[in-house]
Amino acid sequence: FNNELSGCERGGELVYDRETNIVKLISSGSDKCYVYFDKYNVAKITNVTNTKTTNSVTLTVTTQAGENPIEKYYFSKDDGQSYEESTSNTYTFSNLNYGTTYKFKVYAKDTLGYETNEESIEVTTDSYVNPTVNNVTTSNVTMSSITLNVTTSTGTNNITTYYYSKDNGSSYVNSISSSYTFSGLSAGTTYNFKVYVKDSEGYSSNVYSKSAATNAYVNPVVNSITITDTTTDSISIRVSASKGTNSVATYYYSINNGTYTSSSSNTKTFTGLSAGTTYTIKVYVTDTNGVSSSIKTSSAQTESAILLADYIKGLYTSQGTNGLYYHTSSLANSAADNSYRYAGSSPNNYVCFGSDASTCPSDNLYRIIGVFGSEVKLIKSTSYGSYVWNSDFSDNTWGTSDIRNTLNSTFLNTISSWQNKIATHTWKVGGMAYNSSYKAKNYYDIEVGSSSSSRTDSMKIGLMYVSDYGYAASNSYWTTALDSYSSANSSNWLSGLAEWTISPNSSSSLYAFVVLSTGIYGNSNVPVTFAVRPSFYLTSSTIYVSGSGTSSDPIRIN
Repeated sequence: FNNELSGCERGGELVYDRETNIVKLISSGSDKCYVYFDKYNVAKITNVTNTKTTNSVTLTVTTQAGENPIEKYYFSKDDGQSYEESTSNTYTFSNLNYGTTYKFKVYAKDTLGYETNEESIEVTTDSYVNPTVNNVTTSNVTMSSITLNVTTSTGTNNITTYYYSKDNGSSYVNSISSSYTFSGLSAGTTYNFKVYVKDSEGYSSNVYSKSAATNAYVNPVVNSITITDTTTDSISIRVSASKGTNSVATYYYSINNGTYTSSSSNTKTFTGLSAGTTYTIKVYVTDTNGVSSSIKTSSAQTESAILLADYIKGLYTSQGTNGLYYHTSSLANSAADNSYRYAGSSPNNYVCFGSDASTCPSDNLYRIIGVFGSEVKLIKSTSYGSYVWNSDFSDNTWGTSDIRNTLNSTFLNTISSWQNKIATHTWKVGGMAYNSSYKAKNYYDIEVGSSSSSRTDSMKIGLMYVSDYGYAASNSYWTTALDSYSSANSSNWLSGLAEWTISPNSSSSLYAFVVLSTGIYGNSNVPVTFAVRPSFYLTSSTIYVSGSGTSSDPIRIN
């Protein structure tokens, strides 16, 4: 201290007393000299505030000005063990731990290096908030897929990744979307789904569990089997079926546990069945995916066999009804042979013989003359052709005639497999004398009745009798001579052709009876050509199958 101080010795030691802010000069002499300086005004920290996050704390220092400005601030996060220097009154500590309490200390220095007071503060960082899966719902559920929709809450950081599991957490797939569709699943199966998320820092949420099932595959169903028609040898059905998941594609039919046959139609007719028999019918369907329904079972009975003869007799209710006359002894001018004969202009007496075609060919149309005992007698509806009775001018014997041979060989061979439906019948072939005044009853008695010849022929194919022609007219003409039957033609379904009958003229070996437009004529030379309509008796076991007897809907037989 070199300044000369009045009243004080030179030399000595300067001592600064911080508490009193006095500088003392301690001299070497006996006298002491005190020098008082003005007190130094150091800046002061008045407050420290903070803002915090989960991993950072920012401190802001408020100061009171001193003699000189503050030049540097010193911050400590470890209770003063170490400090970090800054020229700013704000300082941020980063990379801190979540939810951790730190003891911060702060002081400053002014431009002369004088220190302020030191302030302490404790701050706890925020705890880290993980994301949360709040709910998982399903949508667009099919047999093979389920869509999961996730509702979440964001935590400290944004959600970046979603994790989905369909196997109860054994494996996961990840997505950036809050919706995910699992495909390729099994139908009707319950899956245990699990979902969680992660945020941008990689922190995971809770794991949310959700069980859901795919839609079950719905099989098609056979609802009913309706019997639509039965005959003696067939059963027709109609099937009602409902689609399931996919449409019905194919119907399968079985009868009496036989092999199934397939069809795209819901109707089926079983044929070739036995009359009066109950059959078990089974049906199932498959859809467009090949999936089957259960088997639906029903039963149906074919109609009992109706003999054709009985069917025709059953059509008779009174004389002339349905064109039928019952020739009993009480029916005036009848044959009195208990036969049932068709008469009139156009009775429904057509039969399809020799063909199973759905539309009967005209060449296979025959007509019923009548029922004789248990046998039904037919005649071809149209001409088979024109033939001579016999090429031998002097022989009208039926058994040796050319026409008999033609009918029972050439014609018979044209109906091949149907021959077994024709009865071998005993025909009366003795014939009779021609009488222009004879009526139907007269000819019947002489031809085949009580006055007939004993000459017979056992064969399958013949021709109509003269009396057949006479009784085919309406009964009002049965008192008219057949020689003058032209007036009956419009009421006689057998008229219309000039044709041979089976009856020879017993008075002369040169002649046989024919039907002309004028009626019966008995003196036709046997070598002359006339139309021929084959006639025969069906076996007594012949069964009626269907048909009303019209030409468009002829009677069908088994």
